[in-house]
Formats: sequence, structure tokens, C-alpha cells
Amino acid sequence: SMFENVEPICLFDDLFYVGNRVVGIHILKTSEGLVLFESTDNPDADEEILQPGLKKLGMQNEKILALLITHGHFDHYMGAAKIQGRTGCPVGMSLEDTAYLSWADENMGPDIPRELPRITRILKDGESLVYGDHCVYVMAAPGHTPGCLNFCFDVHDCGEIHHVVMMGGYGVFGPGNYPDGAYPYGVQWAVDQALLFASSCVKTWEYCKKNHCDVYMNPHPHLCELIEHAEQNRHRKEGEANAFVIGTEGVRQWISERFNVCIESAQKFTDIQVPGRN
Repeated sequence: SMFENVEPICLFDDLFYVGNRVVGIHILKTSEGLVLFESTDNPDADEEILQPGLKKLGMQNEKILALLITHGHFDHYMGAAKIQGRTGCPVGMSLEDTAYLSWADENMGPDIPRELPRITRILKDGESLVYGDHCVYVMAAPGHTPGCLNFCFDVHDCGEIHHVVMMGGYGVFGPGNYPDGAYPYGVQWAVDQALLFASSCVKTWEYCKKNHCDVYMNPHPHLCELIEHAEQNRHRKEGEANAFVIGTEGVRQWISERFNVCIESAQKFTDIQVPGRN
């Protein structure tokens, strides 16, 4: 049931979700059209997820301005080629992951189609992408993949503005963490990436603290309690807060969890520790 598509979800007045309980597409509605974040692990996501979802949301005639991808794992870029082919929209990703998606061992499984999107916009750390009345801030956050990105932008709810951080990376891969218990790139890579991810968490938190981010999103709904918050909002009464608004402290807790996992993972990946020392 985790892989069955859910009904399209209105998260905020201008932010929506289509997909299943594992991975999906976030849709930001601007004054000039739609910005998509991610394209799922389904090569036919355009026909089976995006178009039906937009129709149910009444946005089937909106122009697709861009498709932005956080990182180069197959479950984030797989549907991009057909979305791009139908709409002609630019597809953005970091330079590092534009290369990574073509050679990463994680993307080479026998059941993973090899149709790759054509990246037409290289996204850079610190740049702001303007789409109508919205601005998307790009933050390099490597560690989950070499060129993983976070996206930050404002959304609106009943006249109030809230600040979203969409954290592209979540898992830390390495011996014991990787699905088959091994790691194809070796221990040194695993330690480097875990510590890099920890550094990215610090950078992300400093940005969120400075800009008062009060909404945390992840491309995987089960990694940000999207379905649970959506259910809370279904029973929301007039005057009650949007369940997705968790405050800066709530955002800090999500990022802190990732930071701690990174540090613990880096220690697990090597036997360099001195016995008896924590």
C-alpha cells in the first residue's frame, strides 16, 4: 500500500503533493506557472501521477516552469525525461549530481530503467531562482550524494507567509546502512560522505535559523510525516494552525536527527576507535 498513489494533497495555498507514501512530486504554484520538485522513481510518472494529479487539483492548464531535482538517485529523477519531453520545461540539478546519476552504483540495478533526463540548468549553491511571485533559494548540501541540494522558498496559508526548507538528503549510506550491507565505493568514501553530510546539516540549520524556516519538507513523505500532517489538516478547524508549520525548533529537531546519524555512521564505518573511548 505504500506504493499506491494517494489523492493529491494541498499542503499550503500554493504548495501541493502528488505521488505515493514513499516518493512523490511537490508542486509550487506561482503567479506564472508551476515549479516541480522531483519526478519520482516511475518512468511514467507524467502520465500516471503528475497529469492526473494536476487535473484533480484544477491546475491541468498551468504552465510547467521548471523541474528541480535535489539529487541523482533514481527515485528522484526517473520520471523527469517524459515530463521534460511533454512540457519542454528546463530540468535543474547540481553539476556534481548531473555526472553522478550516470555512474552511481545505486542507479544500476537490473530493474532500473536507464532513461536519464537531459539536465538543462546547472543549479549553484546560493543562487535564487525567481518564478513569478516566488523565489527558490538553492543550497548545496552534499553527503547524501556528492551534489545533493536543499531548496528553500516561501508558501502561504490563510494570508500568512511560512518559510520552507526542503532537505534533499536524508539517509547516510555505508557499511551496515546500505541495503545489501556493503558499500561499493569503500570505507573512505563512506566516512567522507557521512562527515560531509554532517557539515551540510550545520550549514542548513544556520540558514534555517537566520531565515526563520518553520516548515520542513522531504521528497519522501514518510521522512517528514507528510501523510500524518495532511490527515491532521483534514480535521483542522477555523483558526487552527496548519499542521505542517512546526516552527523553527521543529525544523531544528529534524536536522539534528540527521546530524547525529551522520556522526554515529562515520564512527561505525571504521574500526579506528580506541577501545573504551566513546
